[in-house]
Amino acid sequence: MAPDKRMKADERRRLILDAAIEEYGRSGMHEVSTEAIAERAGVSQPYLFRLFGTKAGLITAAIKQHTDQLRERFREAAENRAPDQSPLEAMGTAYILLMEEDPNSMRCQLHTWGAASDPEIGPVARETYRDIWRDIAELSGATADEVRDFMAQGMLLTVVAALDLTEMYGDPLAVVKEF
Repeated sequence: MAPDKRMKADERRRLILDAAIEEYGRSGMHEVSTEAIAERAGVSQPYLFRLFGTKAGLITAAIKQHTDQLRERFREAAENRAPDQSPLEAMGTAYILLMEEDPNSMRCQLHTWGAASDPEIGPVARETYRDIWRDIAELSGATADEVRDFMAQGMLLTVVAALDLTEMYGDPLAVVKEF
């Protein structure tokens, strides 16, 4: 789908990053094609390089956008939770719903952590993971052990869902209620 020529630059950038998240989630850092990203976003491949410089520059920008979206989802969930729901429970539910709505979201995360040895991806992978961790701690008021357990459960849910082995885990929403 070609973007509207009157689209503002920040809207076009977001469209490109959304396309990059989708393609990166499917393929990972080394297999993702800038040609496929450009085609999905409805822009030329040279335009991607004008905006982001390199493929790694594009992917790191996409990782940051993806993380910002996840952090915002957690923030909204914690702030708008039901009175009988803990912040961790609300954020866990929001994460599970995100995985159901957008399976590439979890794959994007897995590819990011898997590419952490890449000199350009590694720093952004560590930075974004730390940002998520800090947000969860701040939004929930949880102890360090509770945040660690929450992150561990989230990682397990991500891997189980990516492998389509949900029958091994049971109902993920039931697990969230433990928080």
